[in-house]
Amino acid sequence: MKVNYAGTVPISTLDWTGKAAITIFFRGCPLRCPYCQNHPYLERSSLVELDFVKEEIKKSKPFVSTVVFSGGEPLMQEAVIPLAEFAKSLGLLVGIHTNGCYPERVNELVERELVDKLFIDIKAPLDDPELYGKVAGWKKYKGVSSVFKKTPEEIIAAVAKTIESADASGMELELRTTVIRGLIGSEEDIASIVTWISKNVKNREVTYVLQQGIPEHSLQENLRKIRVLEREELLELGEIAKGFLGKVRIRTKEEGEEIV
Repeated sequence: MKVNYAGTVPISTLDWTGKAAITIFFRGCPLRCPYCQNHPYLERSSLVELDFVKEEIKKSKPFVSTVVFSGGEPLMQEAVIPLAEFAKSLGLLVGIHTNGCYPERVNELVERELVDKLFIDIKAPLDDPELYGKVAGWKKYKGVSSVFKKTPEEIIAAVAKTIESADASGMELELRTTVIRGLIGSEEDIASIVTWISKNVKNREVTYVLQQGIPEHSLQENLRKIRVLEREELLELGEIAKGFLGKVRIRTKEEGEEIV
């Protein structure tokens, strides 16, 4: 089996708060979020053997307690299943960063107890397909991806199903929204997202994170000169979220991760 591989961070303390992880980046993603910072990973194949990635995990094993699969979108690839099996066989915890578009693969991982934490993007309010499509790059890039041609409504349904599966399993769960001035992250946007979470996620230990998008690295060139949301602005949005949820954090370039 081949892996469409983007690279490895052998030891990371950023990808799973409180744990040392090896982070494996996969190429490919069905979405084209205009603010995406990992856009070099979205297309182009760089295939390696499954055993190559296993060796990368083995080399980091003495120094980490977790493996995180990121991307791109790791759940696009069937290889994530045997790699999660391998990591678990080494006694490592498994975390996955996902856009939520592949609930069937999440179900398989959950049922086989191959994932310990899911980090799921909620890109926009789940009751606003037009905005969700805009933030996911659906309209501009519609038809570009030959592997994923779902409508914004279908994307939202997949994200909701992914969250439901993770929630029902009782696993550790982080939901997160990347905020970009003028695109996503108004007070109304955040209030709508956290209202949905509070009504639909039963796990009261769920963590919601507001991430400071860095426009200068965006896929879409016309975003690159937009002024970044300041830490104080994220804290204000975090306070709105805190009115609905027990565990809220912000992530900024200035201060890293902070509890609201």
